[in-house]
Amino acid sequence: MAKLVVAEATDLIPVVSYARISADVRGDEHGVQDQHRVNRETAARYGWTVVHEFTDNDKSAAKADVYRDEFELMLKALRAGKLANGTAVRGVVVVANDRLARRPGDYERFVEAFTYNDGFVFADSKQQSNLYSEDVESMGLFGAVISKMEVRKMQRRMRASHQARALQGRKVGGPRPFGWKEDRIALDEHEAALLRQAARDFVTGSSLYAIVMEWKRRGIKTPRGNDWQMRTLRLTFLNARLCGYRELRGELVRDANGDPVIGEWQPILTPDEWLAVREIIHARRGHSVKRGGAVGTPYPHDFREHRYLLTGILRCGRPIEGGGLCNAILRTKRTKDGKRHMYFCPGKAAGGCGGIGRRGDLVDFAISELVLEQMELVQYVDAEDAPEWTREQELKDLEGQLTELTSRWRAREISNNLYFGLVSELEGDIARLRAEKSRILGRAERKRASMEIDMSEIRRRWYLPEEEGGLPLSRKRAHVREMLHAVIVHPAGRGRAPFNPDLLEPVWVE
Repeated sequence: MAKLVVAEATDLIPVVSYARISADVRGDEHGVQDQHRVNRETAARYGWTVVHEFTDNDKSAAKADVYRDEFELMLKALRAGKLANGTAVRGVVVVANDRLARRPGDYERFVEAFTYNDGFVFADSKQQSNLYSEDVESMGLFGAVISKMEVRKMQRRMRASHQARALQGRKVGGPRPFGWKEDRIALDEHEAALLRQAARDFVTGSSLYAIVMEWKRRGIKTPRGNDWQMRTLRLTFLNARLCGYRELRGELVRDANGDPVIGEWQPILTPDEWLAVREIIHARRGHSVKRGGAVGTPYPHDFREHRYLLTGILRCGRPIEGGGLCNAILRTKRTKDGKRHMYFCPGKAAGGCGGIGRRGDLVDFAISELVLEQMELVQYVDAEDAPEWTREQELKDLEGQLTELTSRWRAREISNNLYFGLVSELEGDIARLRAEKSRILGRAERKRASMEIDMSEIRRRWYLPEEEGGLPLSRKRAHVREMLHAVIVHPAGRGRAPFNPDLLEPVWVE
């Protein structure tokens, strides 16, 4: 969190203080506050004054996917030579260089912003440095490289340590898992009995929903005191800890003979019981599941219910540094008055650039007209051009293998471990082929049906509300998906520029 510091003397060089800590275990920000205190003392020693404090608490500088808001704001202030409120900035104070950057690219960006203006000053707790000197810049960059190498060494040591602990079957840290006591070894008999019964009910046909609702009715809470959710129970069921097996990064840890490593904790289920639960859950992936637990039809490619016509289709076309476009999928929100929706690019923390926004009703109308015109022009050409499904034999072969494997397992010709190990991969391949078949055959059917479409009727119903006979949103989205891969939304420039449909670049399906 940034903090503005009021300078008492106006004849001192105004600098900013930057503080960062990777892990704030206590959650009280004592680490970054100590750094700012040292930075103020350093500034006073050189006759400078701290006019602003930039703080990135509990944020790593070694991970590429961590966005440091305050670090980025500091770079903007350095390049501008002033803060957002107009206060002049002429330098930076840090405790040490590794607080600024642990990746060479970040250090280069800092030096570039720092040296954008002449006459800036820089110091850490040990010394003042001239970042305009190529030698000093090289040493700082070399330090960032060394820091990155040290981080990678630590990561390798941690992975090796986790692997060694896993092979020994030792427990992992973290919150107490449901079913065990605080030592994570001995069973909490009451919770263990609940999980054991829930697993048996699930295998015999009860749904996750039914189990969760029953637990809510009885006031059963998670170890953190929260209500149980279907997702929470599903993850609990999928955890190999239930049967005493040790996992690492989602995979079973096996010994030299290929057998699962047994953990040091007491199990709740037998391995066979856990495998049965896991396979039921895996068999449901990619399918709808009814309240009673029965597996429904496979989900189509775009199965989510959307509220807006172009959700998931619009992409940000704002140029980024180094070339290329942002390309983030635009999100939606309602305007403050609730009368219309907006499409916008999310901020950097969410994977976007935050630099694009458009009125949703105008974009929807412009793209709708493009799609309708293209449909009228093409009229889907010829039913003979409809895509064909060519992997039917491959699907039948896999289904035959699954049937044969299941028959051999039921005849006790193969072990449970071998059966459940092979069936998971087979069912996954079958599910993917079935989903692909559903998509292609559905597209072919729509192409054949489109030959009989009355485009004048489609156009008339496109803009009517559904309650007045208009096309359902799902059907309109299907037409859009048939015609477009995506729509790139290019920036409109600064200020409130009028809506320009030419800045919408359709990417047509060939």
